[in-house]
Amino acid sequence: MQLLWRLAGEYRRARRIHLVLDNAAVHTSQKTRKALVQLKERIVLHFLPPYCPQGNRIERVWLDLHANVTRNHRCRTMAQLMVRVHACLDARNAQRSACPSLRRADLRRAS
Repeated sequence: MQLLWRLAGEYRRARRIHLVLDNAAVHTSQKTRKALVQLKERIVLHFLPPYCPQGNRIERVWLDLHANVTRNHRCRTMAQLMVRVHACLDARNAQRSACPSLRRADLRRAS
């Protein structure tokens, strides 16, 4: 709520201030709604859709990385895990596609 008042003060000349927000409960709390009414609709809230990895490209990359590298990994150290992560991302960037199965030769080159 304090952020709304601060924004209204910082941007006094703005007829409308548009905020893009996630769906955290604080953004729809009674205090927030009261502040919005007091600010006479100068601030408009736009809510992002709920979490949807299929609609966000980077989420698909993380999903692929998790499925191919980090899920149930057997690396003994963080350094070993990071070698696998970098090998997967390098292969993905080179091919612009999903991570190929990680071969030992790919891992040796990445280390």
